[in-house]
Amino acid sequence: MFETVAQSVIHKPVKDVFAYVRNMQNQSIYNSSIISSEVMNGEATEYRVKIDLGILNLTETYVIQEIIENKLIVASCKSNAMTFTDSYEFSDSNGDCLLIVKDKMELKGLFKLSEGIVKMNLKTQMNQNLLSLKKILES
Repeated sequence: MFETVAQSVIHKPVKDVFAYVRNMQNQSIYNSSIISSEVMNGEATEYRVKIDLGILNLTETYVIQEIIENKLIVASCKSNAMTFTDSYEFSDSNGDCLLIVKDKMELKGLFKLSEGIVKMNLKTQMNQNLLSLKKILES
């Protein structure tokens, strides 16, 4: 298992950033590996996500496990190839939002052999996704 962290100050209030990120359907707009994200239940705590990892395409359930309004979102996904848990931490930074995104991932089976490459690519991708989110919210 490995953890990847990305962070950025987004020049919007915490409540605005939290609301946008909380709607996991928005992931397909700013996350380059999410092809689609559809709500599966009335509470909007389960999403069917289509993920394109380049070498592997998955359709899995992304489950929100914990929400602390305007502070924290924790969500996870389990598949035969991997398990990952994302945490989104929101805090005020002089009226703007400091967003810290952490991804804990465990690769399984033959996919585990590519951990070094996945780890390196994930850091780059997470930073790019956060920059994309920042541009969307600040425009």
